[in-house]
Amino acid sequence: MNYKIGEAAERLEVSVATLRFYEQKGLARPLRSAGGTRYYNEEGLDRLRVILDLAHLELPLDALAELAGIRAEHTSGDSASRAVENHLAALEVELVEKQKRLRAMLADLRLARQRLTGCHNCPKRPTRENCAGCAVADDLLATRVMCLVWD
Repeated sequence: MNYKIGEAAERLEVSVATLRFYEQKGLARPLRSAGGTRYYNEEGLDRLRVILDLAHLELPLDALAELAGIRAEHTSGDSASRAVENHLAALEVELVEKQKRLRAMLADLRLARQRLTGCHNCPKRPTRENCAGCAVADDLLATRVMCLVWD
């Protein structure tokens, strides 16, 4: 089945501008009618879903565009597959680093939530002044996320 750009955007839960932007970057490759209307088939939607997933992981769009264009730049499966493998390895390194940061933040959030239970049933207004000297407040401030919460 073919979908006009607006229908494709709706199915992917993105804006038409996003699809046009991805097309400009060389990531999306819509089909065109004789009149120039953009169409996406299921394969095109699948490609866009992968792009959106990788973009949500904050991988650089330029790196994704390079990856998307590798096969067209090579004359043999050998050279293309080696180039794709190198690009995938670089993306893997980046994702592993993001995963480490995500795990650290998740551990920090869990610790903060655990320590916050010490504030349950506290009648004081939660300000630095009112909480000065409180062991729970001191423990909370040892977590990174609570630096955002305290004024």
